[in-house]
Amino acid sequence: MVTTILFGLYSAAIAIAITLVGYFTGMDRTGAANWLGYLSLPFLILFLWLAMKERKQDDFGGTISYGQCVGTGALVGLFAGIVTAIFMYVYFTAINPGAIDFILQKQQEVMQSRQMSSQDISNAMSKARQWFVPVAVFFAVVGDVFFATLFSLVLGIFAKTKEEPDAIKAV
Repeated sequence: MVTTILFGLYSAAIAIAITLVGYFTGMDRTGAANWLGYLSLPFLILFLWLAMKERKQDDFGGTISYGQCVGTGALVGLFAGIVTAIFMYVYFTAINPGAIDFILQKQQEVMQSRQMSSQDISNAMSKARQWFVPVAVFFAVVGDVFFATLFSLVLGIFAKTKEEPDAIKAV
């Protein structure tokens, strides 16, 4: 469990650092903001692999099953998501509250280009502003768990060292 917490913290730290670099360099207000968040995914993959290897040696006596690999990855994603969600709350409410206005302004421009009525745009913007931070926090957790589990499904194929007891054997 300590291993998954530790590597979850590492992954969250990278995601937070990338977000802050984007904020301090102004990249969060450019087209780079669309892909900036994905820069942390290779690090997540690395930390998942390292967590699986460490748990194999420390927790499972030198062998690890596919299910244990996936479970390890899901836990790393959960702990990373919790820390990232807390940071996102602080980021959008204290560090960079103007980011919400910027994002909503871009969405408003998209709605105007689709010829939506000003009343519909106004209603959508008020609801979006109200729900922006809770939705961002929720998706920080869900997104990290989803991606960590997805990557663990692939990494587990290569990291596992023992067969599952009820695995179907090839004839």
